[in-house]
Amino acid sequence: CSGRVVTNNGGTFEILFNVDNTTLHGNNYGEYPVKLYFRKRTAPDIDHKFLCNEGEDDCSDTGHLVYLNHLKFKKPLQVYDDTNVPFSGKVFVADTEHPGAEGCMISNVEVCLIQERKVGGVLRANETLVCGMTSPDGAYSLPVVIGSRVDYVDLQYHGHQFRPSANSKFNASMAIEDGYYKDNDFEDFEKARVIVDIVGGLCDKRLGSSTVHMKIVGCDWNKIATPQPGDLKTFTQNGPTQIYNNVPAHLLDIQVTDVKNRNGERIYHIFNFFQGTRPLVRTIDLRDTNAADVAIEEAEEAENPTNTSKGTVEEDELKVGTADGLANIKEEEERGMELVHFQYDGTLKLEFEVTGDELACTSYSLENDYAGIDSLHVLPYMTGFRITVNPKYEIIAGEVYCDVVEDNLKLLVTNGVGIDGIGGFDEFLSEMREKNEAQADLLEKCKEGCEIDIAHDDVDGTKSNANVMEFFATGRPNIAYPYAKYMDFEIVGGTTSTTYKAAFVVTGYFSKGPGKSFALPTHKPIMVLRDPP
Repeated sequence: CSGRVVTNNGGTFEILFNVDNTTLHGNNYGEYPVKLYFRKRTAPDIDHKFLCNEGEDDCSDTGHLVYLNHLKFKKPLQVYDDTNVPFSGKVFVADTEHPGAEGCMISNVEVCLIQERKVGGVLRANETLVCGMTSPDGAYSLPVVIGSRVDYVDLQYHGHQFRPSANSKFNASMAIEDGYYKDNDFEDFEKARVIVDIVGGLCDKRLGSSTVHMKIVGCDWNKIATPQPGDLKTFTQNGPTQIYNNVPAHLLDIQVTDVKNRNGERIYHIFNFFQGTRPLVRTIDLRDTNAADVAIEEAEEAENPTNTSKGTVEEDELKVGTADGLANIKEEEERGMELVHFQYDGTLKLEFEVTGDELACTSYSLENDYAGIDSLHVLPYMTGFRITVNPKYEIIAGEVYCDVVEDNLKLLVTNGVGIDGIGGFDEFLSEMREKNEAQADLLEKCKEGCEIDIAHDDVDGTKSNANVMEFFATGRPNIAYPYAKYMDFEIVGGTTSTTYKAAFVVTGYFSKGPGKSFALPTHKPIMVLRDPP
C-alpha cells in the first residue's frame, strides 16, 4: 500500500495504517517495514534536502525505513529539512556612489548571519548560522537553512562600522522560509582622517595654494579621466600641512593636481613635478588607523603611574610626565599612520665665500676670460684663507629657498690653489715645510679631492644654514695666462650632481731662480734701475 500526506503549519504529520491482510493474522509481535519519502520544491527550482536518523543520513532520494508493530501507536519520527537558500548582497563604501555602482565595493569582508536564542524573552546566546567572505566585486552569497531566522548580520573588516544601505532589503529578524534572499546590501560608513603635507624641501616651506585629489584604490569613484565624466571632488590646501577629516577609512590614492601662487597663476615647474608625464600619487592605508587610536587609548587607561613608592609630589610629576610621553607617542604614531607627504626640493645650488678676497674691480668677464668659472677671487701669496660653501635649494626663484640638505650628501673639494705643476714646486714645498709644517699641509690639503660632511646649525632640533667651512692656503702665483688657480666643488651622494668652480688669482713674488723674480699681476709700470748708469 502507499499514500501521501502533507505537513501542517507546525511541520508535523501523522500517518494512520488500517490494514486487513491475511499475512498479519495472528502475528501481533512482528515488525513490518515501511519506507517513507520526503519531497518539497520551492519556487522556482529549489529541491529541498532532508536528513533522517537524527540528522546523520541524507534521505532526500533514498527515503527512510521505519518498522511498525501491531497495536503500537504514534511511532515517533523526526526528519530535518536541511535545505539551504541563498542569502546574498554586496558590501561597499558609503558616500562613494558613481556611474554604474552604488559605491566602491569591498573584498574580504567577513559576513556572518546571526540568530538570537531567547528563553522566556531573555537573550541567552547568539548562534552563528553561517559565515563567508565577500569576493573582489564586494558580493557575498551564503547558504541559510530554511526555518532559520536572521536577527542581524555581523560584518567584520578592520573594526569598521556597517549599516544596511539605502536600497537594502534586509530587515532585522528576517525569517528564512523559501525563495531567494538577495539585495541584502551593507555600506561601510567608517571614516578616518588624513594629514597631507605639501612642502618645499626639508624646510617645509609653503609652495602656494594646492589642489588635493583623493580616490579609493581600485575604484572609479572620483577617478581622474580624459574626458572627465563628471565633476571631481577636490580640496584646496593653502598651508604646508592640513588635516582632512571624514575621509573613507580605506586605501586612498592622493595626488596634488595643481599649485598656484598668490595671483592665482599656476607655478608650472612645481606643477610639472607633481603632474608630469607620470603624476606623483601617494597611496595610504587608512583601514586600521581608528583601531590604532583605540589601542593607544586602552594603553593610556592601563597605564597606572601611581603604583610607585615615590612621594606625592614625585608621583604627580611622574603622572604628568607619563601622560605627556603617551600623548607624544600617540601623536607620532597617528601622524606616521595618517601622513601623506609631498615634497618639492627644487634645484640645488652652491653659494661660495672666501675670506681675505682682494678682488676690487668689476670690469672682468667670467664668460670671456674664465670660461666655465662661477666666481673669481684674488688672494695674496702664501696666505691662509677660509672658504664657506652654502648648499641651498632654489624652490621658487627669488622667493622661496631651503638651506637644509639631506644627511647623505657630502661636498667633494678638489684644491689646486696651494699646488702647481711648474718646476721647482717640490723644493718650494720642502722649504715651506721646514718653516711651517701646518701651513705646508694646507697647501696640499684636498689636492686629490676629499669628501667633507655638510654641517647645519641646530636650534632645538630644527636645522638651518647648511654649510661647509674649511681652511686652505695659497701657494705660488700662476705665471701663465689667465694667471688663475682653481678650486672645484661637487655635491655627491645624491641622485643629481651640483658643481661649482672658483678661480683664484694669487698675487705675489714667484722665484724663477737666483736673482730672478717678478710680481704678479703687475699693476704699475716697471722701473728698471741700472748701476752704474
